[in-house]
Amino acid sequence: MLLLFGIALVLNANFASATNVTIDKTNPKVTAVNPANNSIVVSKKATKMPIKVTFNENIKSGTNWIVLTSNGKINPTSTSISGKTIKITPKYTLATNTKYYLTFHSNSVKDIYGNGVSSFTYSFTVSKLTKTEMKNGLSRVQSFYNKNNRLPTTVAFGSTKISITEFQKIIATQGMKVSTHKSSALSQSNIKTVSAYGWNSCGGWYKTGGTWLDYCPFCHSINCLKYNPKHTYEGEWTCSKCDADFCNCGRCKAGGSSVHLTKA
Repeated sequence: MLLLFGIALVLNANFASATNVTIDKTNPKVTAVNPANNSIVVSKKATKMPIKVTFNENIKSGTNWIVLTSNGKINPTSTSISGKTIKITPKYTLATNTKYYLTFHSNSVKDIYGNGVSSFTYSFTVSKLTKTEMKNGLSRVQSFYNKNNRLPTTVAFGSTKISITEFQKIIATQGMKVSTHKSSALSQSNIKTVSAYGWNSCGGWYKTGGTWLDYCPFCHSINCLKYNPKHTYEGEWTCSKCDADFCNCGRCKAGGSSVHLTKA
């Protein structure tokens, strides 16, 4: 009788232990990403930078449907998992001045109990400039534009000069842009164009010229440019409204001015 009673106690105890086991039904959660979400990775030379995503528990491969994209195109990658972290390595060098999006589709990775990760996307940018440098450069470009009614050719950062076209692409990755405007004069359909070639008197003597909109960037008059009414040796464009003079290269001839005629 005592033996049977003891066996019953053991069986009851084992049953109680089994029924108290907790089954994990929670999806794994991201605790860290490197590079950080919405960050700017400054790189003088783009590299095959590994991307690391860490979860709150150990993980294993699921569908492995993880996609790295830029400019709407998929960038091939390879993956490896160690404990709680998955490393995504691009097959090709990451380009600078480019925003990348990393997407984990549902069940792309799972925890050891088979719970799949929920779909999520995060982004980072590989850039030649930090966000602070972008803002500083944008401020300088905007001031130049407001003063001269045109964009500068380059933007300087120390001894490094970046073309204005490339700079605009860089800041566009962070939703920044130069605020430009077109004069109502330039939007009129009846504006003419003017052309002439002659000597450059701004920075040396050589033949130059071009075709310009018949528009004065100073007084914003249209169809007002007259060629060489003052009969200068080198030739020049003069606004018949405000008397501003422009070299054959299109630059205002006033000392220190950077204002140009508008190319047609």
